[in-house]
Amino acid sequence: MSQPTFETNRLTLRPMRADDREAVINIFADPVSSKYLTRDMSDPVNAATSFERWLGWGSPNGMGTWLLDLNGSVIGVGRFTPSDRLAGKVVEVGWFVARTHVGQGYATEALRTLLDYGIRTLGLPAIWAVIHAHNEPSVRLAKGLGFLDVADYYQPAGATRIHVLLPQTEPDSHDRQPTLRTERLVIRPLREDDRLDVREIFSDPALTHFLNADARQPGSIDGMIDRRLAYDGPSGMGHWAFIEDDILVGIGHLRPSGELTGGVAEIGWYLGRDHQGRGLATEAAIAIRDHGLHTLRLPAIWALVHKENHASHRLADRLGFIDVGTGTHYGGPHRVYAALPRTVR
Repeated sequence: MSQPTFETNRLTLRPMRADDREAVINIFADPVSSKYLTRDMSDPVNAATSFERWLGWGSPNGMGTWLLDLNGSVIGVGRFTPSDRLAGKVVEVGWFVARTHVGQGYATEALRTLLDYGIRTLGLPAIWAVIHAHNEPSVRLAKGLGFLDVADYYQPAGATRIHVLLPQTEPDSHDRQPTLRTERLVIRPLREDDRLDVREIFSDPALTHFLNADARQPGSIDGMIDRRLAYDGPSGMGHWAFIEDDILVGIGHLRPSGELTGGVAEIGWYLGRDHQGRGLATEAAIAIRDHGLHTLRLPAIWALVHKENHASHRLADRLGFIDVGTGTHYGGPHRVYAALPRTVR
């Protein structure tokens, strides 16, 4: 698929050409505008090197670099590329408008067209953006276009934030939370008569170590169970008990996140110590993940894993989750993971 040209109200978005070298160098010439980029693009050598790399990369699968052409003058750049910074072969969007033309809505106009093309035509399951934390205009622009701010990230230019745009899809209608089955497990909705077994699982300090301080207080476990039993969220989601041979070995959930923005779906799992090491958590998490991605057709499923919970980090990797950055969640430092339909393995 070749890289197309787009016409917006004021701009022509066209593929970059070999004779655009000087125009691209001039776009980035202002050091004030370029200070939030990965490298100092106001240096003409750096700008020329990037131009040659972008030109040489071409336009596989309809992606590439577009120049923002205003009545014959190049005023900016927009790009779709497989990210070389984020894991999982995800696609990253980038944009830049020359300082002489900022504040006039050109970036918004161009990005609305490119993002619509990425979602509707290329069928991208998500579009990612890495934005410097102090680049307030770009942060505002991303938010206005529907991007979710999901995690911290660090690069040579300084602290940045990971943003993601997910397709606006309507999940299939489901009347209730289903029971899921795997080779060894029945994964059924959590019930009141599970309370004693869940208490026993969460009485293990090795597990509660990863919970926030409030969750370790007396009576907190019953409060946690009460909240799970009272869950009233989107159909098809909820809290499950993992049952092996009539024994409750763990619990898990898929529900709108209370920690991440945008009401995105968050997955979680807990397995009793006596039942660890046999792949049961993997088996249950795969079933819940696939239910969310393939049955409910969610655009993404998110997981927040405490930075010291190495077993869950390994599990997230086995499940094909992408590590997208860090954040403070549930009162402590966590890694932020995402699973997308095309990245599940």
